[in-house]
Amino acid sequence: MRFSIPYPGNIIWMFWVFSSCFFPSLSDPQALEARLMCGTTNETSRSFVGNVNRVMGALSESAAAKGWGTCSVNDPPFNVFGLGQCYKDVKGNDCRLCLDTAREELERCIPATSGRIYLDSCFQRFDNYSFYNEGVDAKYDHATCGSPTNASIDSYIYQDFQNKLDQVIMNVTKMALKKTGYGATEVKGGLVTVYALAQCWKTIDAGSCGKCLRNAGLGLRKCAPGAEGRAMFSGCYMRYSTNRFFDQAETDDNQGFGRWLIIGMALAATAFTVLATIGASISYKRLSKKKEDGLDDILVTGNQTSLSFKYEVLEKATNSFDESRKLGQGGAGSVFKGILPNGKTVAVKRLFFNTRQWVDQFFNEVNLISGVQHKNLVRLLGCSIEGPESLLVYEYVPNRSLDQILFVKNTIHILSWPQRFNIICGTAEGLAYLHGGSGAKIIHRDIKTSNILLDENLTPKIADFGLARCVASDKSHVSTAIAGTLGYMAPEYLVRGQLTEKADVYAFGVVVLEIATGRKNSVFSQGSSSILYSVWKNYKADTVTQAIDSGLRGRFDEREASSVLLVGLLCTQASAALRPSMADVVQMLTDKSCEIPCPKQPPFLNASVLSPEDTISGSFMGPLALDEQKTGPESSSHKPGIMASPESR
Repeated sequence: MRFSIPYPGNIIWMFWVFSSCFFPSLSDPQALEARLMCGTTNETSRSFVGNVNRVMGALSESAAAKGWGTCSVNDPPFNVFGLGQCYKDVKGNDCRLCLDTAREELERCIPATSGRIYLDSCFQRFDNYSFYNEGVDAKYDHATCGSPTNASIDSYIYQDFQNKLDQVIMNVTKMALKKTGYGATEVKGGLVTVYALAQCWKTIDAGSCGKCLRNAGLGLRKCAPGAEGRAMFSGCYMRYSTNRFFDQAETDDNQGFGRWLIIGMALAATAFTVLATIGASISYKRLSKKKEDGLDDILVTGNQTSLSFKYEVLEKATNSFDESRKLGQGGAGSVFKGILPNGKTVAVKRLFFNTRQWVDQFFNEVNLISGVQHKNLVRLLGCSIEGPESLLVYEYVPNRSLDQILFVKNTIHILSWPQRFNIICGTAEGLAYLHGGSGAKIIHRDIKTSNILLDENLTPKIADFGLARCVASDKSHVSTAIAGTLGYMAPEYLVRGQLTEKADVYAFGVVVLEIATGRKNSVFSQGSSSILYSVWKNYKADTVTQAIDSGLRGRFDEREASSVLLVGLLCTQASAALRPSMADVVQMLTDKSCEIPCPKQPPFLNASVLSPEDTISGSFMGPLALDEQKTGPESSSHKPGIMASPESR
């Protein structure tokens, strides 16, 4: 489908909706922490700490049984009151898991006299006073908005989304007030569906519930056009999203569904299931042949190096791929935590093949990284190709990906400067190894913060080699279809499809600047919001260290920070020839006597058909403006038409 150039807002919106519907990003685990808040007053008495532990322990048992509960210990002056509640759509083991997680996380607040935590499935709180009928509290009530909050889109589409958001908030508030404090609903039509959930705590009365939900709704209305938002208040929780996130939608009066309509839908669903089964059977036979043809070498290697796993073993290790074991999800499949029979914990990547491209990516990933090992690369332990879907088995990395720590606002753990510097150096060493240290030249093609995992010591490990390419040493570059993530893609690759290891260097430079500044690079709006632009501006003003993340409060080595920012600018040069090799980057970062060349002005992306999180490959004809911001009389803008298509992996 061809989109006309004069309406970039329509293109942005369409791809945002398309990506969110068909190529979801990493999914939230069942007990994802949304917000943890600890009080500012401490009480170190053993009696108080013991009472807190008693209350929270009792809550984990009693509240999980019926979905909510309260507990208190009257022991003046060490009184403790507690509340735990799962949202109504969360049942059984999922509720228990969430409350157990909440208890563990709230222990981080001790010895504070109060603490509250909002997870995406439950809420838990303790305090030194009876708060049970508390609906609002201006000190703690908070709303968070998802991206793209600053998207510059067509005014008509913006208004359409705002109207849907207003409607779904109004509907879910009415529903919750009518149905014992809980509601879940949706508003469909047009380009996007908006889902919403509201939940009041069981301890507050109807008046407090109504006041809390109205205030929460006012906070969330300001999030448009953000793809999601959460209001976390003292007496209630409200969330909306363009992706369905609750188990069962409870709509007003079933939205008038009649008996015949339900029967018709059931018949249509049955017919669809039969046709889908036939189609899947045909596709599976074709793909199986591809598997058999392409996996001969892998099977031989697997038998020799114990790479081959039985499907049944991995299925049992993940408890039949239970949702509680899910670590994340992408367009190509899901990742689950698994425990092997020998007790070893692993990460199992479960892939569903429905295109030739994904089959190729599976074989590509196995072939490329089964032979490389480095402390800064996630290690492939094996694969399974005998079951209904193919599986990859990786070492388990206990901490989250870098972007989840670096960019999640209000996070309890803020990376210190030494930790950030070590992550930068480790990532550089891993890339240098890929580019030649392993004896082959492997180009990753998708270096970004979400593909850098952190182990228990915050050691970085580069992950996701589905787009990686091995380049012969006698070739300067390879020409290939564009694939990667906008905001991290080098200009020469984005415009001409010329792939060299310098494309990874450019992406690494963006990651370096993101780590140092604590800001995500944006190509979604004007260049002034790009970290490349802001760091360059500080560099030209001789105030480069002012670009360092303000959250560090000045606690960093100025010389080291200056060197890191210069390396970041040097890696993001418009000309690939001016960028250093990763081996040189490692030396610049680790050898204090090494002189760092002066960088030239980096390129700035002014606009894009996609958000920075989108991954592209294939063939889509669309407008993309690339402004190299040259100075002097030769200044010009180059606006190429490129071949790319949206595809989230």
